[in-house]
Amino acid sequence: MMDYYYGNMYEDLKALEQNRIRIYGNLKRYAMYICLFCFIFMWILSSLNVMKGFELLVLNVFLGTLVFGFLYRNEVAGFKSLFKDQIIEKIVHFVDKSLQYDKNGKISEDEYTKSMLFTKSYDRYRGDDLVSGMLDKTSIKFSDIHTEYETKDKDGKTHWHTIFQGLFFIADFHKDFNGKTVVLPDFAQRVFGGIGSWMQSLGKSKGKLVKMDDPEFEKEFVVYGEQIESHYILSHSMMERILNFKKKTHKNVYISFIDSKIYVAVDYRKELFEPVIYKSLLEFGQIKGYFEMMEMFVGIVEEFRLNTRVWSKE
Repeated sequence: MMDYYYGNMYEDLKALEQNRIRIYGNLKRYAMYICLFCFIFMWILSSLNVMKGFELLVLNVFLGTLVFGFLYRNEVAGFKSLFKDQIIEKIVHFVDKSLQYDKNGKISEDEYTKSMLFTKSYDRYRGDDLVSGMLDKTSIKFSDIHTEYETKDKDGKTHWHTIFQGLFFIADFHKDFNGKTVVLPDFAQRVFGGIGSWMQSLGKSKGKLVKMDDPEFEKEFVVYGEQIESHYILSHSMMERILNFKKKTHKNVYISFIDSKIYVAVDYRKELFEPVIYKSLLEFGQIKGYFEMMEMFVGIVEEFRLNTRVWSKE
């Protein structure tokens, strides 16, 4: 990894670093000018008795945030695109040369819905950084996904709420099955203990509640599906691998098995392959994180032994 970093990426990173320093300097100046403008604006409105107190403060924070957000997006857009073209694509090919990378691509809405992992209706669907290809005998694809729903308060103001934001992964699962098995984080069990089992049984939109015979797995996850088939798919070794994967990510993990495919969603609550403007790109530790994240996602195939053909009819 270190040799690849210095041999194939460092020169591009040095050029990008100069661009990052310039952008970061501009953003700091913008922030200073906006703060100064807001202070003067508050003083004028307060002097004229147009508005005072908390309402005036809220107005200035809102306007300042709006203006800075516009300037930030305008400054950073081109830099993000170059970073993905020159750095993220090289990291993908370092992990596996056969993989394809599309910075503007994403898992489709149909695939997201078909997974049955998130049944809450969404009003906005976004995504990028699609990686796809074959790893040995297994077809995979994954991308960033962000889904949200919209509400309005009593004043008619719009609010956006995240349903899911993170990595969404799809691969062939080489077991033959007809039904659907959905494995979700067991929030009810963690929060409410024994009464959580009753609350789990209410989630009938995903299927029947299936009780597993692994206490640690039962504590972390709730399973919906058909009793026989879900136990067939979720063998003791598969449950152990799912638990290990959750521990490795330190995030909430959602998994489903539908139409001989496995769907895995890891809830990061952030965009995964975006450059960090306020940190140097020339610090190896900074770029190392992208390598490790990409290797972990591609490693799902090995983690869940998806190339094994023990159960399939091949």
